[in-house]
Amino acid sequence: MKLSEFGITAAFVGLFLVASGVKAGGDQDKSDLTREERSAWYQRLKWPADCEESFQSQAEDIPDAGLTFHRLKDKQYLVEIQCYLGAYQPGFVFMFYDEARAKTALLKFKRYERETDGRVSRYLETELSGFPEFDDKTKELKVWSKSRGIGDCGSIVVYTFRNGQPVVEEARAQACQDDPDAPFAEPEAWPRVRNP
Repeated sequence: MKLSEFGITAAFVGLFLVASGVKAGGDQDKSDLTREERSAWYQRLKWPADCEESFQSQAEDIPDAGLTFHRLKDKQYLVEIQCYLGAYQPGFVFMFYDEARAKTALLKFKRYERETDGRVSRYLETELSGFPEFDDKTKELKVWSKSRGIGDCGSIVVYTFRNGQPVVEEARAQACQDDPDAPFAEPEAWPRVRNP
């Protein structure tokens, strides 16, 4: 093969890889995913079927694929999977995906709810309703969950990840009050949960 023919062939291969969503080095592109790519990842990662069924039933109202890969380390990802829209906040599950070992795990998160008497209930959940925000620099996931639509009560929890498992760094929870004149406090000002 002549060098000029090699260059043309390499260009066509490069265009094919870009068009098929594959990066150089063999890594699949994990950003700006399509609905078809979500379906392929569902078959690969196997998140809960009821989550996928809920998403598909509302897919017309969700503007994107509802699937985001957050890089934790080289070849290790926190996978954010939207399940539904909800009345006032969406619902998600999260998975740990180790691409090098082809290992996946559905994650359980510590959650908190403050009662009006100040006591805090603690529980584990795989499905989170709220507004997740991942910080690419610190590798922290912050989830603000409203207990009712106006957002004056609920919880806000910050997680880091050790060996692919969520660890609570900080948690705040606010009880719902029935007093319409009670001052509105931003979630970051809600009372801290001791020993989360």
